[in-house]
Amino acid sequence: MLAQARETLPPLGTGPGPGGMAVQPKSDGFRALFYTPLRDGDPVLLQTRRGALVQDRFPDLAAAAQSLPNGLVLDGELAVLDPDGQLSFTAL
Repeated sequence: MLAQARETLPPLGTGPGPGGMAVQPKSDGFRALFYTPLRDGDPVLLQTRRGALVQDRFPDLAAAAQSLPNGLVLDGELAVLDPDGQLSFTAL
């Protein structure tokens, strides 16, 4: 789900987190879906929020998928740290 602007916070006691709210910091990266193969020999797929396949741009992630279970889907943010340990959108 994409973030949405709100005029007010949700009431306390609603939602999954302590006090009812869940918060996750926004990384400066690409939103992506990562699919491991359903069967051995099938390709790893990395798909942007808009549907573009970009696994060829992230060969290190495709290689890391070899140690993950088949049929896994991960939804997350691709982010890169620069040499100083800061998030770097330009490094992506």
